[in-house]
Amino acid sequence: MKKVGLVIMAILIFAWTLQAMEFKRIIGPAFSSFSRPWPGPYPEIYPVDFSPTSTLSPFKDNRFSFFGGLGLELPLSRTLELEFEVLHKETGGQHRVDTGFFDSYFYEFQLKEISSPLLLQTHFWKKSRPYFIAVMDFSFILSHRCQIFYRPEVGQIQQKIMEADLKSLTWKTDLALVLGLGFEVALYKRKISLEGRYELGLPDL
Repeated sequence: MKKVGLVIMAILIFAWTLQAMEFKRIIGPAFSSFSRPWPGPYPEIYPVDFSPTSTLSPFKDNRFSFFGGLGLELPLSRTLELEFEVLHKETGGQHRVDTGFFDSYFYEFQLKEISSPLLLQTHFWKKSRPYFIAVMDFSFILSHRCQIFYRPEVGQIQQKIMEADLKSLTWKTDLALVLGLGFEVALYKRKISLEGRYELGLPDL
């Protein structure tokens, strides 16, 4: 009888959890860049110090893309929520190398990944809905490609001269720290949230 009682209790708790959960659709822009130097397929045109002690990063240009997916929110209290998401996103970096003879090379790195953030939302007040989010993001790397464009002279159009698949040189998974702020608004019995997140990758991909 005890086992039956435990099973019934587990079913009730599971049913309550499903009822308490809220479904969420997520979409937004992403700005990303690499934070460490990368010699690239053409190291002979990279006038950069790539020694382990170097702090110089050539990736100064952010890459603009979009991400989107689904999420589930589980209220833990009036001011605390647990959120799990599954997102598809593109990140990477861009960099232009000027050789000093009016020509330039443009590197574009593109990472595609399935991201699974586990977030904790802390609402500041019970009635008003600004909130703080934190915890971790675990990702599976789907692909990593590099495109190189060449411009012979100033004012001319860049032409793609090379494309490389870097997935075999890249880690299969990524782990990142996520911090952010958001604001939630109730609209026609639904909720709309506007968030800004900062994600810091921990391993060297």
